[in-house]
Amino acid sequence: MRLLTQNEYWSREAQNFDAIYSHKKSKLAVFMDKLLRRAMFDRFSFTLEQSESITGKTFLDVGCGTGLYCLELARRGAKKVVGIDVSEMMIEICRKRAKDEGLVYSTEFVTCDIIKFSSNHRFNITIGMGLLDYIKKPAKTLKRIRELTDGKVMLSFPILMSWRTLPRIIRLRLKRCPVFFYTSRQVQRLLTEAGFTKIRIRPMGPMYFVIAS
Repeated sequence: MRLLTQNEYWSREAQNFDAIYSHKKSKLAVFMDKLLRRAMFDRFSFTLEQSESITGKTFLDVGCGTGLYCLELARRGAKKVVGIDVSEMMIEICRKRAKDEGLVYSTEFVTCDIIKFSSNHRFNITIGMGLLDYIKKPAKTLKRIRELTDGKVMLSFPILMSWRTLPRIIRLRLKRCPVFFYTSRQVQRLLTEAGFTKIRIRPMGPMYFVIAS
């Protein structure tokens, strides 16, 4: 069975992923999301909290999805938010929403892999939530994120030994999408090798929330 590329998978799953936050699904499905995906909502709130003060800052969101983080940062006064994603479908949704909300001047969305992404300046804060779950060898990704950031980086890593690990592997394998998990020691080593010197690792449900610089 051929595994899907990330572009193929996320273009197919864009609407389903977006519905987790938009709640455009049945009441039962919304209830189950709140029960089983609580850490995703906590991650969103904690990222915004740790981004303060947002006004006037520049942000890079790697694996921006349908723009949840980007658009909220722009609403809260970010000077510039750049979202990149490998899925053209995701980026199209982001651009439409930015236009509909009048946020086109403070946002930019690019279909690109982070390794190939170039910028004339470094960002105050870089975010990568739900990104490293799908990258088999993340060393180059982390190094590139470090190069593009002059302040803090916030990332999430799925925990290897969690009750959610096996069900998630099975569910995503059935959808032909590979997924990868980490120990805290592996996270520490990867970030250190990427050039980060200050690293805080915080368990958050089935994931680690990392703040590094």
